[in-house]
Amino acid sequence: MPTSRNPRAGAAACCGLLLALLVPSVAAAQDRPADTPERAAVLAAARDEKAAEAAPPERPAVEKALYWYDNQYLFAKIFGGWNGIHLAGGDFPAGAGMKFGVGYTRGLGSIAGEDTRRRVEIDSAAAYSTRGYTRGMAGLTVNRIGGAPVDVRVRGQYYEFPQEDFFGLGPDSTTENRTDYLLRSSEAGAELRWKPARKLDLVGGVAYLQPTIGSGTDSRYPSTEEIFGAAGVPGLSAQPDFLRSQAAAAFDWRDNPQHPKAGGRYAAQFSDFRDQNLDAYSFRQLDLDLQQYVPLPNQYRTIALRAAAVFTDPRRGHDVPFYYQPTLGGSQELRGFREFRFRDRNSLSLTAEYRWEAAWLLDGALFVDAGKVARERADLNFRDLDVSYGVGFRVHSNRAFVTRLDLAFSREGFIPMLRFEHVF
Repeated sequence: MPTSRNPRAGAAACCGLLLALLVPSVAAAQDRPADTPERAAVLAAARDEKAAEAAPPERPAVEKALYWYDNQYLFAKIFGGWNGIHLAGGDFPAGAGMKFGVGYTRGLGSIAGEDTRRRVEIDSAAAYSTRGYTRGMAGLTVNRIGGAPVDVRVRGQYYEFPQEDFFGLGPDSTTENRTDYLLRSSEAGAELRWKPARKLDLVGGVAYLQPTIGSGTDSRYPSTEEIFGAAGVPGLSAQPDFLRSQAAAAFDWRDNPQHPKAGGRYAAQFSDFRDQNLDAYSFRQLDLDLQQYVPLPNQYRTIALRAAAVFTDPRRGHDVPFYYQPTLGGSQELRGFREFRFRDRNSLSLTAEYRWEAAWLLDGALFVDAGKVARERADLNFRDLDVSYGVGFRVHSNRAFVTRLDLAFSREGFIPMLRFEHVF
């Protein structure tokens, strides 16, 4: 007969069997060294692999260069010069050719507190271009008068631009009538700048201007007086001195004025030109410049919008000299047309750009420009606008714009433009 099993005896037998299996393993583990050389090598390799995964990726060579530029202020070091002496470009208009110049800037006396500007700054510059453009200037600025956010600047300059383009007045001017003229002027003035709030600038000033018009020196085109008569071009035959007074205001809330992606800037300037000699060319001028930057959701794309207008109002019986009339065309407005292509008393310019970050250092842009000029303000409307469009490429660092290439098209053809200043 089968014998009956005792449950307690069965449990004891199971525990004994488990203990017999564990005891040799524990003993073997106690006898084994804590870490063999092979095991240490494996653990070290695993640690190195994990550290490599956590380390930032290696930057490409170009990215390294621009990262260094961002943190070393390359342009400031190159153009900052030595003991205040630095390179200067002359701020010439497009078409001046290669530019060469030297400047001198010096600050005297620091301002205590957070404002690190010098209390008194002196600056001067002289520049020349391969097409005979020249400019010399000198100025002195006193910052934070009485500790208030008020700066005063006095400045004088002389410039000579011998190949300024002129196509005629009005929207119907043609490229067949392209001419050039010499513009020479001596100017001296003073201005006061007040910054009542961080984003608001108010400026007022007065200057004495002595412009002179002469024959152009560009051998490719006739001089302006050879094609256009003095009766149809105000200021071509005689130029008075002017006393100009100005007042301007600007509200700027862009996230980065050097390379904006959000915010806006809205500016207005009123100028009064008083003829000092001929009693024929006194006029007032209003400049409006509105800029808006709309970031798209992923922050790597931006829509940039700009509207600009210039209105002039001559005194009764007076006219506006052609060399002070607003122009359209060139690298900033209506880019598919030549510099100074359209000119008249009043102008309107509209620009829209879709900008996207193509790479860390490169932005792409699709743009369209529209605008017109008109003698009468009532004709400055949205009908019959001249239009240009194109694609652009902009090189920049994290903090600032570096250069741009715009490829622009219009009814007058294709114009490539390489520039070292932002369009806006």
